[in-house]
Amino acid sequence: MLLRSSLPFVYHGRERLTLVAESETPMTQLNLTGTTVGRFEVLDELGRGGMAVVYKARQPDLDRIVALKVLPPELTIDNSYVARFRQEARSAARLEHPHIVPIYEVGEADGLHFIAMKYIQGSTLKDLVQAEGKLSIQRAAEMLGQIGAALDYAHRQGVIHRDIKPSNMMITDEGWVYLTDFGLARGTGGTAGLTITGTVMGTPEYMSPEQAQGLPNVGPPTDIYALGVVLYEMLTGSFPFKAETPMGMLAARLIQAPIPARELRADLPDPVEDVVMRALARKPEARFASASELVANLRSAAGLGSGPLLSPPLTPVAGLPALGETIAMHPSSTPPYVRPAAQPVASQPAAGSAARPFTVPATPSSAPVAGPPPTAQRLSSSKRLSMGKIIGGAAIALGLTIGGVQLATRGGPGPVPSPPPSTVAVQDLSPAVKALIESGDVALAREGGMAEALSNYLKAVDGAPQSVLVLRKATLAASLRADWTLAEDYANRLIDAAGSADDSGAALGYTLLAEALAARGDAGGALEQIDDALGIDDRLALAHAVQSNILADLALLSNDRDQMDEALKAMDQAVDTVSAEADPLIKALTYNAIGGTFAREAQLSSSPDSLEQSKSYVEKAIGLQGQFARLHASMGYLLSQQEDYPQARVRFEQALDRDRNSTYAQIGIGWSYFAENKYEDAISAFDKAIRLDPAAAEAYYGRGRSNYRLEQYDAAVSDLEQATTGFARNPAAFAWLGESLLFQGYNGDGDAQQLAYKQAAEAYRSAIDLNERYTLALTGLGWILQYQDAYDESIKSFERSLAIDDQQHEAENGLAWSLFNLDDFNEALTHFQQATEFDPTYANAFFGLGRTYEALERIDEARIAYQQSIDADDSDDDTRVQKALDDLK
Repeated sequence: MLLRSSLPFVYHGRERLTLVAESETPMTQLNLTGTTVGRFEVLDELGRGGMAVVYKARQPDLDRIVALKVLPPELTIDNSYVARFRQEARSAARLEHPHIVPIYEVGEADGLHFIAMKYIQGSTLKDLVQAEGKLSIQRAAEMLGQIGAALDYAHRQGVIHRDIKPSNMMITDEGWVYLTDFGLARGTGGTAGLTITGTVMGTPEYMSPEQAQGLPNVGPPTDIYALGVVLYEMLTGSFPFKAETPMGMLAARLIQAPIPARELRADLPDPVEDVVMRALARKPEARFASASELVANLRSAAGLGSGPLLSPPLTPVAGLPALGETIAMHPSSTPPYVRPAAQPVASQPAAGSAARPFTVPATPSSAPVAGPPPTAQRLSSSKRLSMGKIIGGAAIALGLTIGGVQLATRGGPGPVPSPPPSTVAVQDLSPAVKALIESGDVALAREGGMAEALSNYLKAVDGAPQSVLVLRKATLAASLRADWTLAEDYANRLIDAAGSADDSGAALGYTLLAEALAARGDAGGALEQIDDALGIDDRLALAHAVQSNILADLALLSNDRDQMDEALKAMDQAVDTVSAEADPLIKALTYNAIGGTFAREAQLSSSPDSLEQSKSYVEKAIGLQGQFARLHASMGYLLSQQEDYPQARVRFEQALDRDRNSTYAQIGIGWSYFAENKYEDAISAFDKAIRLDPAAAEAYYGRGRSNYRLEQYDAAVSDLEQATTGFARNPAAFAWLGESLLFQGYNGDGDAQQLAYKQAAEAYRSAIDLNERYTLALTGLGWILQYQDAYDESIKSFERSLAIDDQQHEAENGLAWSLFNLDDFNEALTHFQQATEFDPTYANAFFGLGRTYEALERIDEARIAYQQSIDADDSDDDTRVQKALDDLK
């Protein structure tokens, strides 16, 4: 039997072009149905290709169905086949992603090489396209988004698939798409011994021009091209090139332009066709940079939305996106340049002017919301956080710690946990305690019953303070209510009661303690507790999910793809193990946390698919335990991340319907108004949260940030001081306190001004002590030091900030002014120019540019810069710039 279409093949020699097609290799007659391969019982054949046969098999020891891919014996005599088969196993096994088929086992038995992988109940995308023909743009985008996320992940791991095609994409009955068959995959650095220059491997219909030529520069753009062909096929039901033979198909893409998609589908919008044609660009550098970029452009071109905009991250503990600076960015000026007292008054700001605050770059470091923030320092697989230093921003007005303790990395199952405590010593409980537990369980299962349930559980703890069963229920209820102070207290009690006698109870206690610590700003301590939890039971899905949230926050603040991959690996472990969790409460929390990590990934990669997956998992959590306010609030934050604030508030209100005392939901309402620039409404919402809980530090933080935006700096200082009291390890609260004190001082004079500046410097330094990579605090400290005439120190602070993030127009401008004050005009000029390039509307930087040109006696250029400053200034105070312009000779 000879197959010529859509199967991998190889040809050698760029001059002779002798075709050696695997598709022309006679199909093996191997039939293992009814036999045993290793420990797998072969049940039925699923399919066969040029290199292997895939069977449906059963793994008795784990009682699960797997897909068993077997290399036939007659192909093992060719070492290249064996090497490629093993390469597939290695490539796929190290890729842990929700949309890549998981590899369970790789082995050899009785001369048969095999790969055991997840069995997918469904069909291939090829089957779907053949059955239905042209797919809708929305449906194509949804499926392509899932594959794109997997492909981007593989590329970040240094793996190029090289055989992207619909028959290698599996679709479950529920619509989940998996990428499979990494038999032709190679690393970005090459795979010695498997492919040589002048050798082509792939499937003709989907191969890129560089792949067709056997060039050595095959990389991610090759997979992007193939994905473009897949998209073309999904939308038109055909291929972009026509030829009678595989060689003709290869040649066509080298000498012909693709057939315009609209010739085959007239209703296709022009912008959509443009996206398809860009993906099929002959030159690799002309294609999309990533699969997620392709999908985002497709959605935008089709009017489906361009994907999620950058917004603050979800909280590790709550799975909620933080709202704030990166959602509601506004162009704003720096604190106006202030000369030393001996310098001309013309360079000082007008007395009493209401200068607007400078903004931090659009990173998660400025994001507020109730829950732990991201942190900035890079975390390698061999390092983990400790209690040493907090390096976080503010995702929910909280900080995270970092230090140098070893990060747990485990491969394989951990210790088997002891039985869950649901029946442990229950017979020893008194009738009164049993009655309280039963009443609590009934209340917990109904909407609006959380307060009653928690009250009953706490009373039960009073009656049985050492019962793991009772403490487990009380701690879970506190966590589900997002009462982190209570959750921390009872998690510690649960750990003490469980001791070494109840592994399940201890592991859960450590996990819920980690969640509570992270919510209160101690990520280092949180990860230590997660380490303890996984050391006891590394199959506890919730522990992996909470770990993934915190690591994802780290990745967001430092814009670190590798760090996000660490988070996604932890999330994948949660996904793989959550189905085995019997407790629906823990399962709901796990789904919620998985949704949180997907949302963080969406922020970093701008992947529409990741955000949709986030919503999907939160909906799963709600489907399991829809009576809890916290889960509905999670959906509210996700809708805020999509900038659908009215609908977000509907979900927050639904959360409050389930628990009128949920500060968590009430704070979410406040941040949704904040993101819309409705600061008075935000303050009103935060006020309600404070009335619900006078100790709610994140509500004070939100109200302080709102007052800051309203330029009510005295009120902002008061609120943020309260926030720092409640979250003593929160660098964001200290940094924004510094900002508020800076402007309080700027609007003051005399001793009051100097006192405010001194307190601002102390607040910034407190933030930096907690988070040495917090650019908002480093840049703010640079400005304060400049105001205090400490120019050398100011320069060091700005340079530290720019070393972490070199895209900050505020830091560039501040550095330039400090250099200017030291008469280092040439260096100042460079940084003023950089600031104006980053922000062409930055009036203060153009003013500095003009002053510097004037100092260098470049008068014509100074005149242009002053005029640009006047044109860009959106305030009423441009008199100092006009005077400088008028004074030019």
